[in-house]
Amino acid sequence: MMQMQIFYILQLIYLLQSQWIINAYPTDATKLKNIQEINCSQYKTDSDIIRKLFPDIQLNAMSPDRSITSALLNTNDRVNFTKIVNETTCIPSTIFCFEDLETLIIENSHFCDSKRRNYLPEQIIKLKKLTTLQISHVNFISLPNIIGKLSYLTDLTISYVNLISLPETIGNLSSLQRLSIFNTHLKSLPKTISNLKSLKKLMLQNNSYLHSIKEIDGLPALHTLDVRHCSIQDLPRNLPKLMNFYMPYNNLTALGSDIKTLINKANKNQNFQFDNNRITSITPEIRHLHTLSQLHLDHNQLHTLPKDIFDMTKLTDLYLRNNRFSPHRIHDYRNEFNKRNSKLKVYFN
Repeated sequence: MMQMQIFYILQLIYLLQSQWIINAYPTDATKLKNIQEINCSQYKTDSDIIRKLFPDIQLNAMSPDRSITSALLNTNDRVNFTKIVNETTCIPSTIFCFEDLETLIIENSHFCDSKRRNYLPEQIIKLKKLTTLQISHVNFISLPNIIGKLSYLTDLTISYVNLISLPETIGNLSSLQRLSIFNTHLKSLPKTISNLKSLKKLMLQNNSYLHSIKEIDGLPALHTLDVRHCSIQDLPRNLPKLMNFYMPYNNLTALGSDIKTLINKANKNQNFQFDNNRITSITPEIRHLHTLSQLHLDHNQLHTLPKDIFDMTKLTDLYLRNNRFSPHRIHDYRNEFNKRNSKLKVYFN
């Protein structure tokens, strides 16, 4: 009898504690409830799930309409690709039943949530094979910390959202090769981004609140960096495999000595673009970029060039239009380039 009373007392305590958690942390309770509500066993196949979720879906279409939701089945009749587009009703948690899903693209659609209309739910961790995640035109300002557990993710794209920051856990994405965050409200990069040793492409265009990218210094595999239309004031450092560097429409005032740390140590040709900044000077140490083939400096405030630039014989295209060179200097520079690098195409006007 005494044991039964103790059992009921313990049950009562548990229920009271559960209710207190729900009242004190309604958001966390909602997340927990959502995770528990996923019941994949009620469906026999992935086709059953996808057609119930999206009755008008284009399934295995050869040339799908890009404005309509579509999906692909693999040879085992499992969904491995889903593009959810312009859905007027929310995306239920059943989407996370696709155990073979490798690519998830979401455009102008939102997940179900009792508190906010649009968000990225933490149940995404259930997609163990996910390699590509692309989200655009969705209203959220942050990613959940749990995204750092998507160990197979190689491509992450977030665009046209109100994203302000990235979680520190993004540094745990050891397989990530391409990170694209553009047309957002991103203000800074987490320090842990330097842990992304496999990252090859970093695309950060049109983030007007982004003033620095120093956090990427030392990324060993990065070969393409695109930061057009940001507000960055300084160059990154120590990117030994950098080949393509796009930095027009920023706040650079000089190409200083840091540029020598961007030498491609594999001797690959480099293309650097710094158009539409406020650059007034170029360091003589630019000569260390011995594989630089294209240098774009249109629409800056240059009056002079360092003499060392005439000895950069691998340079094939040099764009200097709309700067502040005098006609006399332009004439002298043309003659000097013709003497030392006759194959160079230089554009002043």
